[in-house]
Amino acid sequence: MTLTEKYLILETHRGRASVTEHWDNGIIFIKLDDNSEVTLADAKHHHEFLKSKFDGKNKMRVLTESGRYTSITKEAREFSTMPDTNKMTLASAVIIKSLAHRIVINFIISFARQQNMHMRMFDNKEKAIEWLLALENK
Repeated sequence: MTLTEKYLILETHRGRASVTEHWDNGIIFIKLDDNSEVTLADAKHHHEFLKSKFDGKNKMRVLTESGRYTSITKEAREFSTMPDTNKMTLASAVIIKSLAHRIVINFIISFARQQNMHMRMFDNKEKAIEWLLALENK
């Protein structure tokens, strides 16, 4: 049994370019569609979903899996790196599928470090989940 099979999905929400799930282990999983572009509206939609799950105390663990040929607009990237956008996030793990994704995520990670938010990229979903669950919520 894999790590992703050990947890129940408490809630699923379909957005324009993604599916967002809230798992019983506390992880918010965002699966971006193949051949999609994440816009500012999409980024704000993900943020609102996170806010709806935030209890005001325990920061969120977010797992994002990019789709094949997924891209992100400049506006969405800027919104995603704002300190106010990330203050309820303990950590973000991103599963990448291409060199282009690696370049963009490296750029975003530099902003996450400035905000004291943990962020890493992974090629493997299981390792990303293990890393997220190992982090202590302070």
